[in-house]
Amino acid sequence: MVLLHGWASSSYSWRHNLPTLSQHFRVIALDLPGFGLSQKLPQGLRLKPLNDHLNRFFEKIGVDSFALVGMSMGGPVSVYYAVNNPEKVSKLVLVNPALFGAGAGRRRAPVKLLSMWPFYDIASRFFISKSFIRYALKQVYVKQSMLDEELVEAYYQSIKLSGKTLLDAFHIMQEFNLELLSKVSCPVLFVLGGRDTLVPYEKNRDVAERIGAKVVIDPESGHGVHEENPEFVNNVILDFLKS
Repeated sequence: MVLLHGWASSSYSWRHNLPTLSQHFRVIALDLPGFGLSQKLPQGLRLKPLNDHLNRFFEKIGVDSFALVGMSMGGPVSVYYAVNNPEKVSKLVLVNPALFGAGAGRRRAPVKLLSMWPFYDIASRFFISKSFIRYALKQVYVKQSMLDEELVEAYYQSIKLSGKTLLDAFHIMQEFNLELLSKVSCPVLFVLGGRDTLVPYEKNRDVAERIGAKVVIDPESGHGVHEENPEFVNNVILDFLKS
């Protein structure tokens, strides 16, 4: 099983899932290029170079077939990979996937400005701070009790190292075409948080139903459903993969 994290995150986000899932599968949770402790890709974050990078990685570690789990930004990456490498992906799990960037058109002006120096350099001094990250996480998690110092520190370190990759990653969502979902040949599961304010679960639910995918919703969790209710997500994934 391969786990792909979301935007501004890292393999750390799967910390509550790895112990249980690894009792049943060989589980690989990697930091996507430019996130966590992984180096950036020379070509930047685009779907095709990222697909090729993942293939080199899997070849290096000797993995030929696997279930692929993509969360948020990892969702479009996983769908793109599953469509272009159908012989490798046995099942696909999408956790609150961010699949709707293609219809957004051009990037908004603030994002365009931030993508250029010195605007990003100036803005990053404010945004890449523990206080701002703590504030941002409060908007993501329904269960506020999760927001301890360890969590804030982990996200702070990952975001600090990511730097401009955070902006480059928007290309992934913008390049993704929702029509790719209908080309996935393996079974698909959507795991959604009913209180997700970043990617409203209704949009993902409707897309999932349209392609005949299985849908499971936790009504009490937000965007980080795999962190907020790991036991629920672990059981849902295991049931799907073993069925």
